[in-house]
Amino acid sequence: MQKVLLINQEKTPHYRVAVYRHMATYLLQRGYELTIVSEGIPQSAGPPTADGSEIAMKLTTASIVRLINRLKPDAIIYWIRLRHSYLFPTLFYSKLKKIKLIYWGHGTDLSNKKAMWLKRFANETEYKICDALILYGDHLKKHVCSRHHNKTFIANNTMHFPEHNGRVHTKESVLSKYKIDTKKNIICMGRMQARKRIHALVEAFKRINQDDIGLVLVGPDTEGIIDDAVQRLPNVYYLGEIYGDERLDILSACDVYCLPGAIGLSIVDAFYCGLPIVTEEGGESPELMYLKPGKNGFLVPSGDSIQLAAKLTLLMDDNNLRNKFSEAARHEIDTNGHIDTMCSGFYDALQAVTPIPSIPFKL
Repeated sequence: MQKVLLINQEKTPHYRVAVYRHMATYLLQRGYELTIVSEGIPQSAGPPTADGSEIAMKLTTASIVRLINRLKPDAIIYWIRLRHSYLFPTLFYSKLKKIKLIYWGHGTDLSNKKAMWLKRFANETEYKICDALILYGDHLKKHVCSRHHNKTFIANNTMHFPEHNGRVHTKESVLSKYKIDTKKNIICMGRMQARKRIHALVEAFKRINQDDIGLVLVGPDTEGIIDDAVQRLPNVYYLGEIYGDERLDILSACDVYCLPGAIGLSIVDAFYCGLPIVTEEGGESPELMYLKPGKNGFLVPSGDSIQLAAKLTLLMDDNNLRNKFSEAARHEIDTNGHIDTMCSGFYDALQAVTPIPSIPFKL
């Protein structure tokens, strides 16, 4: 059994709690004992696991060194941004202790000429130090110099939905719960922020102007995007914050997902619930790899509300096309976006740096 420590910067994001717990089981079945350390998990995620595989503590160089000395891991996987002062001391100390190091992240956008040279130098230094790199998607290899590709592994970034399986709600009952009267609905879920171009979606929705189509907005309005004028529009429903399985219930009750900018992991939620997606070009989200334009959604030019409205209208009016896209969306998450596809990338990286010895078969 090989011991693996996964260091998660700051607090563990809510969606990653289920991912880490599934990953721990997946790796344990293959000979790797995973311990996750962070500065805590959200209360809504429930209590920490009883086996002690989740450790919450203030992350500093000293606390991490003490933990390494206590656990004596064979490998460390880390998700730590450069701004954290304990990153490089942790890497150097781990190398001194001959512990295998695995970077996990996006890589560095080498095409971005405006990127600070110091940041690129720091990233390149950590890539050299590490024994393996795990990227969120294969397309991100362009963010890593080719000399590191031989030690680069892919773990498609996704989410895990263990508790939602088996929940049965009719579309009508969910819409009724939130007082949504329209038969067909476009939904946008996430933080209501300017960078996500919510107003572009509102402008496109105005162009659609069909009485039986609604626009459902879900998420915290941290920047005051959803003003009175938006909420007074016919067939616009702002539901505020909805989390947990309820967010999947309302997604499943709608028909098409649209977030013009910075779509991120919400594409996984939408595809899991069978919703085709319409978004704008120019986004650099790693999860955009799941979108196959013309098969499970559409990409439109950035800032083109006419095209955005046209693609939304096409999907809302053409039931056969929408159902075809819906099936393709579910298939994408059931395969490329499945949690075990992600876990296999971590397993492959661990096997490369600290392989489990095979046991000779004896008659």
